[in-house]
Amino acid sequence: MKKAEIYESDFLSDLLSEISSQEQEKTDKRMLLAARIDDAMKKKGWRKIDLAKEMKQQPSVITKWLSGTHNFNSDTLFDLEYHLEAKFINTEEKPREQTLHFHFNVSQKVTSDKYVDRVNDLNQTYPYAAWVGNNPVSC
Repeated sequence: MKKAEIYESDFLSDLLSEISSQEQEKTDKRMLLAARIDDAMKKKGWRKIDLAKEMKQQPSVITKWLSGTHNFNSDTLFDLEYHLEAKFINTEEKPREQTLHFHFNVSQKVTSDKYVDRVNDLNQTYPYAAWVGNNPVSC
C-alpha cells in the first residue's frame, strides 16, 4: 500500500480559512453521525442496499447520508434509530441537581430561678442565661 502524500495548496488553505469554527464543528458532527450510522449498519451485517430497502429509500440516498455532508431531520434520525436499533439522538432529560440551604434558629425557654429573663426585666442589672450546645452559661 502506498502512503498518501502531503499536499499543500494556497487555494485550499485560503478556502479552509474561510470556514468558521461553528461550521467546522457542524461538519465534524455530521461526519461523526455518518460514521455511527455506518457502524450500526456493520453491527447488523447490513449493506447500503439493505438499509435502503428497510427505509424505503434509493441506495443513492443512503450513500448521501453516509457521506457526512447530509443535514438530517429528526424524523429521519428517529427512523434510522428504529431500523438500526441504535441511538443517535439523546432525548433523555438528565436529572437536575439542586442545592437547598436551610437557615434556622433554635431557642429554649429557661425555667430555672437561677437565670433571669433579661428581655422582660426593666432593670436589666441581673446576669442572663445563654446556651452553648446543651449547657447553660451565665453571662
